[in-house]
Amino acid sequence: MRAIIVDDEAPARRRLRGVLQQISTVTRIDECANGREAVELLRRGAPPPDLVFLDIQMPDLDGFAVAAAANQERPPAIVFVTAFEEHAVRAFEIQAFDYLLKPFDDERIIATVKRAADFLEWIRREGAVDPALHGFGDVTVDFSRHQVRRAGRTAELRPKEYALLVALLKRGGRVASRLELLQEVWGYAEDVMSRTVDTHVAMLRRKLEHDPA
Repeated sequence: MRAIIVDDEAPARRRLRGVLQQISTVTRIDECANGREAVELLRRGAPPPDLVFLDIQMPDLDGFAVAAAANQERPPAIVFVTAFEEHAVRAFEIQAFDYLLKPFDDERIIATVKRAADFLEWIRREGAVDPALHGFGDVTVDFSRHQVRRAGRTAELRPKEYALLVALLKRGGRVASRLELLQEVWGYAEDVMSRTVDTHVAMLRRKLEHDPA
């Protein structure tokens, strides 16, 4: 798995690199000190990255602008990095895979990479049968762009809703416990309650089912 770290703070890049180097599934790590470097690397990058750790506040192009450029090609799993939790709301609105708060927690970084690796591997396996699409009923999931359509119209899913949908699809109809879903989608933490799963399942049903009652 190829990872790119984009952050204008050298200590933050070193910290992330140090943790990523301990993870066997991460085989290549590139660094960019600003948004323009990142966009240039993404445009010429071969192979394209699987995972991008992207600082939001940078002096030239911010993380959101870099994410837009990244999503024009094969969309990677984007993990936004920020010191401000309120940035997470916008990150989720633009289909981020996850976010990390500064100062970093090593276990959270490792859990995020593992979930991203599992997610990307599953998409690759699906692609062996169908390169992009998975359908059920009138719902189509485009794995290559992380997009969901219902009856031909885009269903606006937040990243955690999308990750939950993928986790459920992976099971092929097998019932999943709340704990399984918490561990897979949220990287289970003490501050994440099981009610979170129920809430997100209810939101998914409202967005994807004709009659969610």
